[in-house]
Order: sequence, then C-alpha cells, then structure tokens
Amino acid sequence: MRPLLALLAPLLLALPTAAQTPAKVDLSAVDARMQSIVARYRLDGASLWVSKNGQPVLTRHYGGYGPTTRIPIASASKWVSALVLARLVERGTLRWDSTVGEWWPTAPADKRAITLAQLFSHTSGLPGDESGCLGNPLTTLQACAGQILAGPMIAAPGSAFAYGGLSMQVAGAMAERATGRNWDALFDAEVRRPLELSATDYGFTSTAPGNVPMTNPRVPGGVRTTLDDYRRLMAMWQADGVIRDGAQTGQRYLAPATIRAMQRDLATGTAKVDVPDVPQSVDGWGYGFGFWLLPTGRAGGPMLESSPGAFGFQGWVDGTAGIAGVFMVQDTNARMAPEAAALQSELVRLLDPPRFTQSAGAATHTAPSSGPQAGRGRLRSQAK
Repeated sequence: MRPLLALLAPLLLALPTAAQTPAKVDLSAVDARMQSIVARYRLDGASLWVSKNGQPVLTRHYGGYGPTTRIPIASASKWVSALVLARLVERGTLRWDSTVGEWWPTAPADKRAITLAQLFSHTSGLPGDESGCLGNPLTTLQACAGQILAGPMIAAPGSAFAYGGLSMQVAGAMAERATGRNWDALFDAEVRRPLELSATDYGFTSTAPGNVPMTNPRVPGGVRTTLDDYRRLMAMWQADGVIRDGAQTGQRYLAPATIRAMQRDLATGTAKVDVPDVPQSVDGWGYGFGFWLLPTGRAGGPMLESSPGAFGFQGWVDGTAGIAGVFMVQDTNARMAPEAAALQSELVRLLDPPRFTQSAGAATHTAPSSGPQAGRGRLRSQAK
C-alpha cells in the first residue's frame, strides 16, 4: 500500500489561488473512482458530497446508498461532539481552561488540573483507550466519567498525546454538570436543531428510526448520521461558522474566534504515546478540538481538517484549496483512508487545476520512510 502522504502529496503541497468554482467540471473520474471503491470492496454503497468555495458541486450516491441512508460514523463523531462544547464555551457556560476539579471536587488529585481543551485533544494524560464503560447502555454518562476518573493516568495533563475516547467521555459529562442537562438535550439544543440535522443521534449501531436517546452516549464515537446531515456541518465550518442551509441560512453559528480556538494544535510539543497510523505518515500533523490538522504546504495558512472514523467515513475541509467534502462509507478506515486521500487529490486536480499543476510540478517533498513519531509510541491501525 502506498504511504498516505504520497497519496495526499498533490493536495498537501498545493499553493493558494483565488480561483472560483469552475462553471462546468467533468466529474466522471470521481464517479468512476467511487463506483470502483464500491465494487472492489464489495460495499453496500457509498455517498459523496463536495463543495468548492462554499458552492456545492457534487452530491451523489452509489450502490445501495441513497439520501436517507444512515450509518454509524465512529470517530467522525468527535467533530460533532466538539460543536456542543464549543457552543457552551461561547455562551460562557464552560471555558477552554475549565478543569475537572471545578466540576468534580472529589476527583483524584492527579485529574483535577485537566482542562476541557486537553480532554478534547487527547492531551489530558488519561490513557488512549476505548474500553471500559464507553457505550455501555446499562450505565450513565456521569457514572462512566466517574469510573474513568477513578482509573490511572499515563502522563501529566498536557504532556502527552494519547488518542482515545476516555477523555472525551469525561468532557461530555463535564458539560452535563455545567448545564444540569443530559447530553442528548445538549446535542439537540446546540447542534441538531440549529443546524437542522433530521437524522443524527448517538444511537450508533441502532437501526431504530428517529432519535434514540442514550443514557450513556458514546461522546467520542457514537454518532449515526446521513450524508445530508453531516455535510451541513462541513458547509458551516467551510463558511467559518455561518449556517449554509435551512431556515437559519446566513445566521452565525460559531464566532470566528471560537473556530480559531478549536483549530489550535494542542498536540505540538507533547510526547506521542498513542497515535493512529494514518496521521503518522503525514509530516507535520496536529490535532485541534475534535479533529486532525494536516498541513497544506502554505506556511501559516489553513490546514486540511478531518475527522475520519474507524469505518472509513470522513468529513474534511481544506482551507487552502477551498474544498470541503463528506466521504460516506462503512468498511474499515485502514482500507478507506488511502481511497479517501486519493479522492481528495483527484478533486483538487479537477476543481483547482492551477494549484494542482504548481504543486505537482514542484516535486520537492517526498513521503518519509517513517512517520514523524516513528519509534515514539504505540500505533493504531485505524481511528476509533
């Protein structure tokens, strides 16, 4: 398998341009690629949405997928859950530097200094793990958070990056304590209703219609959604916090300052203890508030932001190329991440030819023989 960086190279090395959305673009190559993915991996189906400079250019379904297809998206949930917390921070209910000790005065002493930002950037010092009470329907989010806080630390807060869901589960419970409302009510008020997400909940593997409330929602990975719902999130993010669909089109959802805060790379300077192998092959990766940050090649410029899940689902926003997308599949990220990367490069070639030509011709950056953190910790085969 080719290293992910090699597949991403045309996209990551792209230079900025003021090009607007092409009036007519032949997207047959994208169709062929998506159909090939469905056939080669014998998928039930797939869906794809793409926007260029805020204008939708493609919404298509393949195989057995259609507009109402709803699937679990695993770690792509992290970006969704991050929006709940960001809105509470904007309102002043929480702060990025709110600590565990403020809301759990009886928490073990080694946990009390952990901040909300650290909890949602894998830098809390809690283990990078997905086991224990996560997703256990027989308990509550509060009880699960208490169990996690009673467990071990692997590092001092802010000193290590360990990818996992335990810390984010605690963040969700912190939001419940700060508001006196359960997570489902918070998600409904802060995300579902303002963005008009008609088919998104934390039902994960449930096949029940409508919204399925969970007493212990899997905050970092329990969302199920549709292409139309998730693309509303990506369109809002691409518009720098302005809603692009529905009755509230044109209304501000998040302040630019809030988005800038979420885009801070909190992984920089930490010991890389537990990192999935996908970002390992991209030199200069970082992690924001619920999503990965990948370099685009423009110093100080926008990053490619993405939050791929264990089943291959991925939403992304490339601030340099002006492209946002949702790649909807249900397989494994180990197989789908290279496919998504190749698709992203193809879209840059088609929708931003000047950028693609310049970056492809530069040929000054090659894939490293090992990731930036090789030998510095345990790797995972896929995002959870």
